[in-house]
Amino acid sequence: MITKESFNKLNKKNEDTKKNYLYKFLFTTAVKILIVTILFLSSLIYIKQSDKNKEKYKNFVYNNSLSFAKIYSIYNQYLGDVVPFKNIFKDNTKQVSTEKITYEKIEKEGDGYLLTVSSEYPVSSVQSGIIIKSVSSDKYNNLITIQDKNGLNITYGYLDNLNVKLYDYVEKGEILGTANKKLYMVFQKDNEFLSYEKYL
Repeated sequence: MITKESFNKLNKKNEDTKKNYLYKFLFTTAVKILIVTILFLSSLIYIKQSDKNKEKYKNFVYNNSLSFAKIYSIYNQYLGDVVPFKNIFKDNTKQVSTEKITYEKIEKEGDGYLLTVSSEYPVSSVQSGIIIKSVSSDKYNNLITIQDKNGLNITYGYLDNLNVKLYDYVEKGEILGTANKKLYMVFQKDNEFLSYEKYL
Protein backbone atom coordinates (compact mmCIF):
# COMPACT_ATOMS: atom_id res chain seq x y z
CA MET A 1 0.00 0.00 0.00
CA ILE A 2 1.31 3.44 -0.96
CA THR A 3 1.42 5.85 1.95
CA LYS A 4 0.83 9.57 1.63
CA GLU A 5 4.49 10.19 2.46
CA SER A 6 5.82 7.86 -0.29
CA PHE A 7 3.32 9.34 -2.75
CA ASN A 8 4.56 12.87 -1.96
CA LYS A 9 8.19 11.72 -2.38
CA LEU A 10 7.34 10.19 -5.76
CA ASN A 11 5.57 13.40 -6.85
CA LYS A 12 8.55 15.51 -5.75
CA LYS A 13 10.94 13.23 -7.65
CA ASN A 14 8.81 13.54 -10.83
CA GLU A 15 8.71 17.33 -10.49
CA ASP A 16 12.49 17.45 -9.99
CA THR A 17 13.00 15.29 -13.11
CA LYS A 18 10.77 17.61 -15.17
CA LYS A 19 12.63 20.69 -13.88
CA ASN A 20 16.01 19.11 -14.67
CA TYR A 21 14.86 18.23 -18.18
CA LEU A 22 13.55 21.78 -18.72
CA TYR A 23 16.80 23.35 -17.42
CA LYS A 24 18.88 21.01 -19.60
CA PHE A 25 16.73 21.76 -22.66
CA LEU A 26 16.91 25.54 -22.10
CA PHE A 27 20.67 25.42 -21.49
CA THR A 28 21.29 23.32 -24.64
CA THR A 29 19.10 25.62 -26.73
CA ALA A 30 20.86 28.73 -25.35
CA VAL A 31 24.29 27.22 -26.17
CA LYS A 32 23.18 26.43 -29.75
CA ILE A 33 21.86 29.97 -30.23
CA LEU A 34 25.10 31.37 -28.83
CA ILE A 35 27.23 29.26 -31.21
CA VAL A 36 25.15 30.26 -34.25
CA THR A 37 25.33 33.93 -33.20
CA ILE A 38 29.13 33.72 -32.80
CA LEU A 39 29.45 32.14 -36.26
CA PHE A 40 27.23 34.84 -37.77
CA LEU A 41 29.15 37.68 -36.09
CA SER A 42 32.49 36.11 -37.07
CA SER A 43 31.32 36.08 -40.70
CA LEU A 44 30.37 39.76 -40.48
CA ILE A 45 33.73 40.70 -38.92
CA TYR A 46 35.58 38.70 -41.59
CA ILE A 47 33.67 40.48 -44.38
CA LYS A 48 34.27 43.94 -42.88
CA GLN A 49 38.07 43.41 -42.67
CA SER A 50 38.69 44.00 -46.38
CA ASP A 51 37.17 43.93 -49.84
CA LYS A 52 39.30 40.87 -50.60
CA ASN A 53 37.66 38.96 -47.71
CA LYS A 54 34.25 40.14 -48.87
CA GLU A 55 34.92 38.79 -52.37
CA LYS A 56 36.17 35.44 -50.99
CA TYR A 57 33.08 35.11 -48.80
CA LYS A 58 30.78 36.02 -51.68
CA ASN A 59 32.43 33.43 -53.95
CA PHE A 60 32.21 30.74 -51.28
CA VAL A 61 28.58 31.36 -50.28
CA TYR A 62 26.93 32.57 -53.48
CA ASN A 63 28.93 31.05 -56.31
CA ASN A 64 29.30 27.58 -54.80
CA SER A 65 26.32 25.35 -54.25
CA LEU A 66 26.11 24.89 -50.48
CA SER A 67 24.98 21.37 -49.70
CA PHE A 68 22.10 21.03 -47.23
CA ALA A 69 23.28 17.48 -46.52
CA LYS A 70 26.80 18.64 -45.52
CA ILE A 71 25.51 21.50 -43.36
CA TYR A 72 22.95 19.18 -41.72
CA SER A 73 25.60 16.54 -41.04
CA ILE A 74 28.05 19.00 -39.43
CA TYR A 75 25.33 20.71 -37.39
CA ASN A 76 23.88 17.38 -36.26
CA GLN A 77 27.32 16.07 -35.29
CA TYR A 78 28.24 19.01 -33.07
CA LEU A 79 24.94 20.56 -32.00
CA GLY A 80 22.33 17.79 -32.29
CA ASP A 81 19.06 17.98 -34.19
CA VAL A 82 18.51 21.24 -36.09
CA VAL A 83 15.10 21.65 -34.45
CA PRO A 84 15.07 19.70 -31.16
CA PHE A 85 11.44 20.57 -30.46
CA LYS A 86 10.05 20.11 -34.00
CA ASN A 87 7.34 17.68 -32.85
CA ILE A 88 5.90 20.35 -30.53
CA PHE A 89 5.26 22.70 -33.44
CA LYS A 90 4.22 20.03 -35.93
CA ASP A 91 2.01 21.55 -38.64
CA ASN A 92 -1.08 19.37 -38.86
CA THR A 93 -2.48 21.46 -41.73
CA LYS A 94 0.04 20.00 -44.21
CA GLN A 95 -1.34 17.42 -46.61
CA VAL A 96 0.55 14.15 -46.25
CA SER A 97 0.17 10.89 -48.16
CA THR A 98 1.39 7.46 -47.07
CA GLU A 99 1.11 6.06 -50.60
CA LYS A 100 4.01 5.74 -53.03
CA ILE A 101 3.89 7.58 -56.34
CA THR A 102 1.85 5.47 -58.77
CA TYR A 103 2.08 5.71 -62.53
CA GLU A 104 0.70 3.99 -65.62
CA LYS A 105 3.94 4.14 -67.60
CA ILE A 106 7.53 5.28 -67.08
CA GLU A 107 10.16 6.04 -69.70
CA LYS A 108 13.65 7.55 -69.74
CA GLU A 109 13.84 11.21 -70.71
CA GLY A 110 17.14 13.11 -70.56
CA ASP A 111 18.75 12.62 -67.16
CA GLY A 112 15.47 11.57 -65.56
CA TYR A 113 12.19 9.78 -66.13
CA LEU A 114 8.81 10.77 -67.52
CA LEU A 115 5.91 9.19 -65.63
CA THR A 116 2.39 8.98 -67.01
CA VAL A 117 -0.03 9.73 -64.16
CA SER A 118 -3.73 10.55 -63.83
CA SER A 119 -5.03 14.09 -64.27
CA GLU A 120 -4.72 16.38 -61.23
CA TYR A 121 -2.48 13.75 -59.61
CA PRO A 122 -1.30 14.78 -56.10
CA VAL A 123 2.51 14.51 -56.09
CA SER A 124 4.04 13.57 -52.73
CA SER A 125 7.65 13.94 -51.65
CA VAL A 126 9.62 10.70 -51.94
CA GLN A 127 12.08 11.77 -49.19
CA SER A 128 12.20 14.38 -46.42
CA GLY A 129 14.51 17.32 -47.09
CA ILE A 130 14.98 20.96 -48.04
CA ILE A 131 13.76 22.52 -51.28
CA ILE A 132 17.02 23.80 -52.76
CA LYS A 133 15.67 24.79 -56.18
CA SER A 134 12.31 26.08 -57.40
CA VAL A 135 12.07 27.42 -60.97
CA SER A 136 9.64 27.79 -63.84
CA SER A 137 10.62 26.04 -67.05
CA ASP A 138 9.14 26.31 -70.54
CA LYS A 139 9.52 22.58 -70.99
CA TYR A 140 8.68 21.18 -67.53
CA ASN A 141 6.41 23.92 -66.07
CA ASN A 142 7.28 24.22 -62.33
CA LEU A 143 10.43 22.35 -61.31
CA ILE A 144 11.48 21.81 -57.69
CA THR A 145 14.50 19.96 -56.29
CA ILE A 146 14.54 18.50 -52.78
CA GLN A 147 17.82 17.49 -51.13
CA ASP A 148 17.67 14.98 -48.29
CA LYS A 149 20.12 14.74 -45.38
CA ASN A 150 22.20 12.12 -47.24
CA GLY A 151 22.78 14.36 -50.27
CA LEU A 152 20.20 12.79 -52.60
CA ASN A 153 18.59 15.36 -54.92
CA ILE A 154 15.15 14.54 -56.31
CA THR A 155 13.74 16.87 -58.95
CA TYR A 156 10.01 16.99 -59.74
CA GLY A 157 8.75 18.59 -62.96
CA TYR A 158 5.39 19.38 -64.61
CA LEU A 159 4.01 20.54 -61.26
CA ASP A 160 0.98 22.78 -60.78
CA ASN A 161 -0.74 24.20 -57.68
CA LEU A 162 2.47 24.17 -55.63
CA ASN A 163 2.00 23.87 -51.85
CA VAL A 164 5.68 24.54 -51.10
CA LYS A 165 8.32 27.19 -51.76
CA LEU A 166 12.11 27.54 -51.92
CA TYR A 167 13.95 26.55 -48.70
CA ASP A 168 10.88 24.89 -47.15
CA TYR A 169 11.56 21.72 -45.19
CA VAL A 170 9.24 18.96 -46.43
CA GLU A 171 8.44 15.65 -44.80
CA LYS A 172 8.36 12.35 -46.68
CA GLY A 173 4.87 11.96 -48.14
CA GLU A 174 4.05 15.69 -48.01
CA ILE A 175 1.99 16.84 -51.00
CA LEU A 176 4.12 19.18 -53.13
CA GLY A 177 1.51 20.04 -55.75
CA THR A 178 -0.33 18.35 -58.60
CA ALA A 179 0.69 16.93 -61.98
CA ASN A 180 -1.62 16.74 -64.96
CA LYS A 181 -1.01 13.42 -66.76
CA LYS A 182 2.79 13.93 -66.82
CA LEU A 183 5.37 13.97 -64.03
CA TYR A 184 9.10 14.36 -64.64
CA MET A 185 11.55 13.08 -62.02
CA VAL A 186 15.35 13.10 -61.73
CA PHE A 187 17.35 11.27 -59.04
CA GLN A 188 20.90 12.52 -58.49
CA LYS A 189 23.61 12.02 -55.87
CA ASP A 190 27.28 13.04 -55.95
CA ASN A 191 26.88 14.27 -59.56
CA GLU A 192 25.60 10.87 -60.71
CA PHE A 193 22.12 10.29 -62.12
CA LEU A 194 20.44 7.31 -60.48
CA SER A 195 17.78 4.83 -61.52
CA TYR A 196 14.25 5.27 -60.18
CA GLU A 197 13.74 1.67 -59.00
CA LYS A 198 15.10 2.23 -55.49
CA TYR A 199 12.90 5.26 -54.83
CA LEU A 200 9.54 4.63 -56.53
